[in-house]
Amino acid sequence: MRYYLLRLITDLAATTVRWSATGRRRWGLPGTECPECGGGGGGVGLDYPSADLSSLPEEREYRRARLAPWDEYVRLRDLCSPFLPPGAVVEPGMGMGPLVGRVRGRPPQVAMDGVWHLYAQPEGVERLVTAGLRGIKPEPTALNVSRDVPPLLELELLVAGDYALKYRPEPLGEPCPICGIQQTTEAPYLWELDEASLPEADVFRFFHHPGCIIASERFVEVLRGMGDTGIRATEIVPPAAREAGAL
Repeated sequence: MRYYLLRLITDLAATTVRWSATGRRRWGLPGTECPECGGGGGGVGLDYPSADLSSLPEEREYRRARLAPWDEYVRLRDLCSPFLPPGAVVEPGMGMGPLVGRVRGRPPQVAMDGVWHLYAQPEGVERLVTAGLRGIKPEPTALNVSRDVPPLLELELLVAGDYALKYRPEPLGEPCPICGIQQTTEAPYLWELDEASLPEADVFRFFHHPGCIIASERFVEVLRGMGDTGIRATEIVPPAAREAGAL
């Protein structure tokens, strides 16, 4: 199975798609700093739109983006954990709930507005599901659209996958005893995936960089069948093949 990185096409000459979304998460964990190692996590792309904190008495504490002391972060992290999907990766700054904001223009059936958000209109979801693609989990947004534009859904993606063993960064020392962060050698610029680590999903977020959305060739085939979506799919190939000019 071939896999691809999905990216927004930013060259306006290469796409006819013109739309944009502005919004923020309804809830989120605060940023923080580990008192032991100084780590803070907070990588982009860790968002769980299905997490509904409206029944949590402390939900107002999640509404404002801010930095918080470690103990406060841990308290809020533990309180919201039951509302997260199974296997969720939890880090400071993680977003929860729907995006609240506004859409300008008409998004394509499957769309991106930046590096790490993947959306679909109801028709797009139907095409993905009808094709038998795995891991398609549409969630409602609170993004206002024009009257003639269908509601925009956000695809909640698993966070999974690892580098192939020969490209995997080496651990440096022991994990932090407080936050669990493991320092490693620098991640490679070119890499390939460890097939044994891949989830049962045709689109997902890469564990080491959740802002990177990875899709199977099955997903990409359906995506390309939708015409110009403003999304570029770049195949992940072994570095040796890339250096030899295979692409």
